Amino acid sequence: MKQLILALLISFSVASHAQSANSYIIKGNKYYTQTQFDLAEGQYKKALSIDQGNTTAQFNLANALQKQKKYDEAVQVLEKLYNAGPETKLRSATAYNQGVAYTKQKELEPSIEAYKKALRLNPNDKDARENLQKALSELKKKQDEQKQSQQKSSSSMSQNEAEQKLKLLQEKEKQLQQKLQNQNKQKGGGQAQDW
Repeated sequence: MKQLILALLISFSVASHAQSANSYIIKGNKYYTQTQFDLAEGQYKKALSIDQGNTTAQFNLANALQKQKKYDEAVQVLEKLYNAGPETKLRSATAYNQGVAYTKQKELEPSIEAYKKALRLNPNDKDARENLQKALSELKKKQDEQKQSQQKSSSSMSQNEAEQKLKLLQEKEKQLQQKLQNQNKQKGGGQAQDW
């Protein structure tokens, strides 16, 4: 009998924790829809303080953080959520949101990897596919710009080097001409006579 009462108390306690965590999520969702993302963040964190493993609270917290441009924090929450191994659909959405956060931070390589993870889990995700293409083309553009910049700097260095070498050659030519003139003067070499 005591064990039955203890089991009922434990299950009631767990149910009340879940219910209060869900009430914070609901409040957070209201704030989120009203674009009060900082207040939504607070509610989701309260829900997580009660139920750390609540995937809904974690996912919504990451979204609220992204809306506030707290991308590093959002990525940390999403990484934890992704590694917790929730169902495939949520993992795909989590990877997609990681890609978005990395893209916002202009971290193209990690964003590309995140979009690829999302597509491996959900090959039909059109948004992930489009964002992957955008990130790949942005990375290519960035790499092309870097190459052009390197080529310009190396060609301008070559031009500078060429100008320096030209000046050196001109100086050497002047010195050589002076040397020849001095030698001609010492030999008494005036102009040769025409016979």
